[in-house]
Amino acid sequence: MGFSKFIVITLLAATLLTSVDSAENCPKGKFVGPQKRFNIILKEGKVAKSHFKWLSECFDRNVKQTTSVDFSKSNNNNTDVLDFSVEDAFQGYSANFHPEFVKSVLSKRSEIQVAEEDAEVKISSVVPRSVQRKPIFNLDRIDQERFPLDRKYEFPNSAGKGVNVYVVDTGIRITHKEFEGRATFGKACCFGCLTVDDNGHGTHVAGTVAGKNFGVSKKSNLIAVKVLNAFGSGSYSEVICGLSFVLEQHRKSKNKKTVVNVSLGGGRSDVLNKMVKTLTKAGIHVVVAAGNSAADACEFSPASEKTAITVGATEDITDKVTSFSNFGTCVDIFAPGLNIKSAGFETNNSTKVLSGTSMSSPHVAGTVALIIANNGNTSPANMAKKLKQLGTNNVIPRETLKGSPNEFLRIPKK
Repeated sequence: MGFSKFIVITLLAATLLTSVDSAENCPKGKFVGPQKRFNIILKEGKVAKSHFKWLSECFDRNVKQTTSVDFSKSNNNNTDVLDFSVEDAFQGYSANFHPEFVKSVLSKRSEIQVAEEDAEVKISSVVPRSVQRKPIFNLDRIDQERFPLDRKYEFPNSAGKGVNVYVVDTGIRITHKEFEGRATFGKACCFGCLTVDDNGHGTHVAGTVAGKNFGVSKKSNLIAVKVLNAFGSGSYSEVICGLSFVLEQHRKSKNKKTVVNVSLGGGRSDVLNKMVKTLTKAGIHVVVAAGNSAADACEFSPASEKTAITVGATEDITDKVTSFSNFGTCVDIFAPGLNIKSAGFETNNSTKVLSGTSMSSPHVAGTVALIIANNGNTSPANMAKKLKQLGTNNVIPRETLKGSPNEFLRIPKK
C-alpha cells in the first residue's frame, strides 16, 4: 500500500469514528409536544464550544451571540440558541426545548450547571398617583438625617461625573431635556421592541438617577438597555441578555466606573441571580428594586441576590415602609418610593409622578454614582458598607420593617 493511500484511508477511518461518536452522543428518540424556553448556565471552563457543537450537530440548532443580534429587527425563532456568554466570565444561553428533554437529557450532561425554565419579569412600579406635594421632596429627604425638610438638596460638586449608569428597563427617552445629552441608547434585548421608551418607566427611573432637576447624580452618563416591552413586561432571558451586554461593555471600556439599575423583578431565579453575581464579581455595582408584592424580598429575583444592593420603599410624609414594598433580610436599604416626580416619556419636557420600589432603587444607584465620582471607585461589597455608613439608622418605624434592616439612604455631601 502506498504511503499517500495509507494517509487517505487513515483520515477516512478517523472521520467515520468521529461521526459514530457524534451519533452516539445524540439522544435516541423524539420528544413530542410543545416546547418551552429555558435558560442554561454552563460550568466554568472551556465547555461552551463543545456544547454548542453538540446542539448544532444533534438538533440542527443555530447558535447566535446575543451581543451581535439586533433584537429590534428580529423575530423570535424557536430553533435559535441565544448565547449570552461573555468570554470567560459567564457561559450560558437561552433556547426552546421540550421539558422532558431538559429533565432526562440536558440537565444530566456534565457541563450543565443550571437549567431553569424562563419566566416573566415586570416593572416594579404601581399605578401613578395624582397626589403631588412639594417638588422633588425625595431629593430633599435623602440629603439629611431626619424631618423636617430644609427645602434644599446639597450634593458634591462632582455630581456623579464620569460614572456610567446603565438603566436595564423599558428604554430611555434620550432626547428629554432632563438628560442634557448625557443619555444614549445601548441595546434592545426584546424581540421586535422599538429602540425607544414606549412605556415611560425607564425614562422616569433614569430621571431619578441623573436628571438635571429630578436626579440624584446630575452629571452621570445614562445608557439605556431595553429588556421590557411597551407593557412593562419581559422575561428572564431578556434581562440576562441585557446584563450580558453591560458586562461586555464594562470589560471593553477603560472606564470601570459602572453602575446598573434594575427596577424590575419576578419569582426567584437562580440563573438571573448568578448573572447578577457575575457582574458584581467583575466590579459592577448592581442596584435592584425589592419588589411591590408586600412580601419577603428573598422570594424574588434579582432582589434575592446577596451581592446586589436591594432597595425597599418608604412613604413621602413619613419614613414608614410603604404598604406595597417587599421587606425582609434580603433588603439592604430603604429610599423614597411614594409619589416620586421625574421625567415623562411623552415629550422632551414632560413629567410624571410614580410610586414603587422601582422609584426607590434609582435613588440608590444615583448615590452610588455620587460616591464613586467623589471618593473614587471601590468593590461592590465595600460600596454596600459605605452606603450603610452614610445612611441614617433607626428612623424607620420598627412596626413597618417586618425583619428588614433599619437603614435609610443618605447621600454624601462632600
